[in-house]
Amino acid sequence: MESRTFILKHALPVARVERYWKGLEEGKIYGTRCRSCGANFYPPQADCSFCYSSDMEWVEVAGEGVVECFTRIQRPPQGFEFASGGYTIAVARFGGFKVMGWFRGEGLPEVGMKVKAKTGRDESGVWKVYFTPL
Repeated sequence: MESRTFILKHALPVARVERYWKGLEEGKIYGTRCRSCGANFYPPQADCSFCYSSDMEWVEVAGEGVVECFTRIQRPPQGFEFASGGYTIAVARFGGFKVMGWFRGEGLPEVGMKVKAKTGRDESGVWKVYFTPL
């Protein structure tokens, strides 16, 4: 049986959350908070999915985070060929925000591990969030 490469490209509607992408380039990580109900969002949202308000404020996510969960990807999907040795994605809590990022550390992270978040470009030039242990 033959297989074919299937490439799916799509444009993300980023105009209303452009500050997030510009922030990554500036070394900052942003989430949004609904001014009406107080819900926090990461990645940032232009509209609240709880109360449907569009009255959102930008909040910089910084400081010390705590790993809540992680997964190790052994067989990277198409488009991640640069990570042929696999990679680890973690979710860490920074105050009221849960942030997903690529783990950069020895071995695997542990739930409860304290991390610092930084931004940087991956091998293909895309800006991402990276966690390093404290």
